[in-house]
Amino acid sequence: MGEDMVTVSYAVGWDTDTRRAFGPLTRAEAEARDAAGDPYVVLHRLPGREVPAEVHLVAWRDLFVGQWAHDELGRRTHEIDLRLLEDDRLFLRRYVERRYASPEQPDLAPDAWQLTVELLPGGRGRKMLYERGRNGGSFQTLADVPEERRWHDRSGYGVRAADAPRPPDGPGPGAATAGEPAFTGGEEPASLWRPPKPLRMELPVDDLFRPGNPFPMEPWEKTETAEPQRVAMVRIPSGRLAVSDALAGGPRELAERIPPGEYALESAVVVGEGEYEGERFPVTDEPAVRLLIRDEPAVAWELALSEGDDPRLLLDGHAYGFGTDGASGSFADAAAWETLSEKVRRCFEEQDDDVCESVADGHIRAVDEATGGELVTFCTGGDGTWPVWLGRSAAGALVSVVVITAYL
Repeated sequence: MGEDMVTVSYAVGWDTDTRRAFGPLTRAEAEARDAAGDPYVVLHRLPGREVPAEVHLVAWRDLFVGQWAHDELGRRTHEIDLRLLEDDRLFLRRYVERRYASPEQPDLAPDAWQLTVELLPGGRGRKMLYERGRNGGSFQTLADVPEERRWHDRSGYGVRAADAPRPPDGPGPGAATAGEPAFTGGEEPASLWRPPKPLRMELPVDDLFRPGNPFPMEPWEKTETAEPQRVAMVRIPSGRLAVSDALAGGPRELAERIPPGEYALESAVVVGEGEYEGERFPVTDEPAVRLLIRDEPAVAWELALSEGDDPRLLLDGHAYGFGTDGASGSFADAAAWETLSEKVRRCFEEQDDDVCESVADGHIRAVDEATGGELVTFCTGGDGTWPVWLGRSAAGALVSVVVITAYL
């Protein structure tokens, strides 16, 4: 953009559906939001274009700055996701570029050419090329982005960096610069951009483990919770808890320590009715498992982290968790992982039934005789990455470790 042609203005937010700003701000109001860490946007407009050439999305409290670029038809062509990992420096977490084959392709067309680069500190990252869009296949390589391009000065973003020509104090409430569409007003639109947030626990988890609560699970009908199943007691003498697939390599050991001891592993049970060709039949599902640390209700939930996990780097709706290619996981004593996981491997791959015992339908237990540490498996709804959640009491004590094992 030629800076002598740019008009800069500010707003509370950006409506992603209408591609208009919401809640105009003066420069002074934008600076106040900037200082408080409240989200706001900086709009860079070119003459004759209805949609801003660039929209900068700023949310210092959430350690985030985004930058979106639009073409002449108002379609998003570039997205930059920056994270404030240091006081004065932003890290380039994600870069997306789109190329539209014709004027008829809509904004964010799923068949548009797309390049996505996702970066992590320490020189890590991957590059994904979708030549036929996200609906086609991708070509993936390691990201070849030098270190100096991964980091950017904080001073280059936000209201204090917007020094292009503009009215002395930006557009006032209800005003618009020449050639600019009016701001949207009234109630905050549902499609208003919000800073990215990691995945959060939205389910009433404790209710899943209490019988008699309605709990919808498609495609079944009349589904409600039943008495939870006591799978087994699991001994964790080291206090180091791993929640992992025993056949997927090393353990994902939780950073949170638990008191050494023996804990109940329970499955939530949901019952209901199914229907096929006019015939109705009872159904049962187990949508969650938990290791009960203390017999107290959990009133708050947080994502369980392992060493090296940095929640500041999570993309919107993403979470850390354990990976599985066999639709299974386990609770285990991390200190005895090598012995325990080897027994599980022999049980499954070599059909050696003597190294593990069946403790419930679909669950097996392995024991390390030298330490007393144990591992008990559970099933998930499929392959992929499954988050682990820590439930805390009103006093902040850890009361349970939970995995939602169904796609809900």
